[in-house]
Amino acid sequence: MRRQRPRFSTLTLLLGLAVALAPSRDSRADQDETREVPPIVLPQARVDAVDLSAWPKVRVLATILDKRGAPVEVKAIRKLDVLDGKSRQAPPLVRFKNGQPLDGREDGKMWPASKAGVPHAAAVVVVGHQHEALRLGSLGRRVKEALGTLLKRFGKTDRGQLLWYADRIKSWWGLKGRTSTLSDVEQTRKVCAEARSEALSGGPITMGSGESEPEPGTDLCGLRGDLKDVQALVDAKAYEGYFPRLFNLGAPFFVPSRYPCKLPRDVLDQFGPLTPENLQRKKEERDAMEVRGEPLDFQTSAMDEAMRLLLREAHPGEQKSLILISDGKDGYLKADELCRQAPPARCADLGKRDRERCISDSLEDQVKRDQQEFKRHALHWIGAARAAGIRIFAVGVGALGERWELDRIRLLAERTGGTYREAAEEKDIAGAVAAMGAEIFEQVVIDFVHQSPEAVAEELSVRLDLELEPTMFRGDPKLRTLAFTVPVAEVPGWKQVVRTKVEDALIKAQDTLGYKVYVWVGIGILVFIGLITLLITFFVLRGIFRLIARIFRRGDA
Repeated sequence: MRRQRPRFSTLTLLLGLAVALAPSRDSRADQDETREVPPIVLPQARVDAVDLSAWPKVRVLATILDKRGAPVEVKAIRKLDVLDGKSRQAPPLVRFKNGQPLDGREDGKMWPASKAGVPHAAAVVVVGHQHEALRLGSLGRRVKEALGTLLKRFGKTDRGQLLWYADRIKSWWGLKGRTSTLSDVEQTRKVCAEARSEALSGGPITMGSGESEPEPGTDLCGLRGDLKDVQALVDAKAYEGYFPRLFNLGAPFFVPSRYPCKLPRDVLDQFGPLTPENLQRKKEERDAMEVRGEPLDFQTSAMDEAMRLLLREAHPGEQKSLILISDGKDGYLKADELCRQAPPARCADLGKRDRERCISDSLEDQVKRDQQEFKRHALHWIGAARAAGIRIFAVGVGALGERWELDRIRLLAERTGGTYREAAEEKDIAGAVAAMGAEIFEQVVIDFVHQSPEAVAEELSVRLDLELEPTMFRGDPKLRTLAFTVPVAEVPGWKQVVRTKVEDALIKAQDTLGYKVYVWVGIGILVFIGLITLLITFFVLRGIFRLIARIFRRGDA
């Protein structure tokens, strides 16, 4: 049975978060959107992205969910019209019926993202703290199995990284000697910075594992393309610690004022017991490190690290996703139990009923302070995600999280264009994670060529009208998306086109040949071009001199 928690006002907390979050874009519609976060409406169709990098070729990526939140396959779409998002009278840009383009439009194609070769970049954040249901019960095994199923969805063109969080935040780096275990993100900060500098230099990678030579420019502490084997590494570090750092809210864990009652007896991973003697010793050590300019641990969160990975590592054209499998908990797990064992001084001498109310008020005050800080963090995360095209997807582990804790990750997901799913019971974890993976990696892709690009000024706006096969879809078979608008880049001149193609060819040659061979081939080509230039110059000059000599001879004659 789950412990009884103070009766916080979930609606008040959630609405407080929603109202405080400012819009990340300038449009009035967006301002209205951020004033409240209603539950997601199902069934639903939405445009996730519009790619105009090969304009006038257009690629639209869309998500369609049935009334249970399950993604809809392409074969379930009976009719689909791509419409001008700004004009209700304009004819469709392209139309499809049963997956085939109408009106003889051979340039049109509708297919799943996995077959269309859409690349993905994803940071996967998974709960790993020492709750008894995770460590001792079957829930922990179910979470790991669901994670393994999700990681198997990553294809050859996809890249990702795992962030397994509890007291410490651990990930899987490609550094020498570290590929067989999960590494602490903060403790490897210095060596990762050195590896990143080496990658940015464009030279050979010397800090790799040696199993296979990475391509020049590879960040060994970044997104990887081989995540299928990482599940086995989780078992060795699974479910440790009572101080999860999903958001890292409030004062640091080792600050005594964080705890309204008394210091926990639980040991903080790689910090030691929270005894007065150890706290004083650690304070002196950390003060000395700060004076020397050395980085301190316990300063970041799993969300911060996931956002940092995607903002730094994702490539243009990749669909960027931040995936949360979490209970939304942040901070010391047993704060309520601790306070009931040793109530705050102001509650100790009260009667039983008043003491319980006083303890609940103390815990609620702590939650309110954390929620206020979460609002500030969420504003930053949501704004950065929207600006960078990062969608947050979340599966809430309802068997662990309280309503107000789960609402945190729901807010992040639904405000960034992602989807929140909740596993109310242990048995629901696998299905929720599988549906989330299908939504992320199996978007509907619509490709076509715009027939009148000269009529498009500075931006293109599209919306979709769909009719779905009733026998394959739960809910209203007719759906319509909101308009999605993107700027149209200026068509480059022939000089820019030639320059871009040359640069692309050089980059492809470097990737194919390797850095060392590329450099020597480049030197050889330059030497060859230099010799040819000298020979041409020699013959041209010799011809000029001979012509001059003939002119003078004719003059003398």
